[in-house]
Amino acid sequence: MAKSPIQLGVIGCGWAGSQAVRAAKVVPRTTVIAVADIQPNRCQSVAKEFSVPETYEDCHSLFANSQIDAVYLATSPDGRLQVVLDALEAGKHVLVQKPHAIRAPEILEMESAAKDAGKVLQFCYFMRHFPHNRKIRAAVFNGRIGDPYHARIFGKYNSIPPLDQNNRWLHAYGYKGGSLGQHYSHELDLAWWWIGCPDPMWAFGAKHALYPVYDGPEGPAEDYFTGIVGFEGNKTIQIDCSRMNHSDSPTVVELYGTTGAITGGKISRFQNGEFKHEEINELSDIPHTELQSDVPAFFYEIEHFAMAISGEVEPEISSTDAYAFMKILDGLYDSAKIEKQITIE
Repeated sequence: MAKSPIQLGVIGCGWAGSQAVRAAKVVPRTTVIAVADIQPNRCQSVAKEFSVPETYEDCHSLFANSQIDAVYLATSPDGRLQVVLDALEAGKHVLVQKPHAIRAPEILEMESAAKDAGKVLQFCYFMRHFPHNRKIRAAVFNGRIGDPYHARIFGKYNSIPPLDQNNRWLHAYGYKGGSLGQHYSHELDLAWWWIGCPDPMWAFGAKHALYPVYDGPEGPAEDYFTGIVGFEGNKTIQIDCSRMNHSDSPTVVELYGTTGAITGGKISRFQNGEFKHEEINELSDIPHTELQSDVPAFFYEIEHFAMAISGEVEPEISSTDAYAFMKILDGLYDSAKIEKQITIE
């Protein structure tokens, strides 16, 4: 068990890493004592903004700091596997930012190394940790919409990143950096989690690379992705997502059940010719700290990680969920590449 507060090191000082530092500085159970990034200016900027005492240009130098109990990895997924393995070998608990890997089998390697090291390995999808999303899951499990059978997701990010050395993975197809993997895998995971994380059975996807800025051997990453995944129990999830779309339609994340639906954060029912809406008041399953305002995006996720290190809860997302979800992403990307439905083994 780590000492309290948990001494955290953050690797990668881009947007995700800086937000992790912001959140961990507020979580009562953690304190950030070091950051690392291969770009010294970015590292120094985050350290100065959040008063982090130690900075490193190399993750292995950070791993060598014996005061650090755990690390948050906000590096790009290409090459992430080895960084996770090295962190575990150095005796650190690890929280892995998404996309968790390039392909699903890498998750199994991480899981095996964590077991050998006796350390906590948790994977990021921060939307699972928002208290209201956890209450929605409880409502679904309590049968308030009957048997959930289908989820529908539509969203757009409307920003294409520049092509440079750090962002290559965002532009090469299959590296999980396009509209699906980088942006709307959050909502896809959330819908899958709401319906109980059933095993994926098949996937069918299609992609559009509308504004390619990369012409490497993998081909350009998708600017628009559409797909549907089939799961055990005859459940399905449909997703349409874009990182550049000229429509002003709002983001939609809905879950349909036999007696009701989850939409707009509430339960919706069609009764006697009209729609009626019900608030969701289920109790959250995790006793998170309550902040009055300005809750950082990763606050609840990092607090859960700290609770998992202390043995109070299981990691969320676990290796089991991370592996199954990566198979969903692999299936969608593989299907869109060959333009055929595929079976997910």
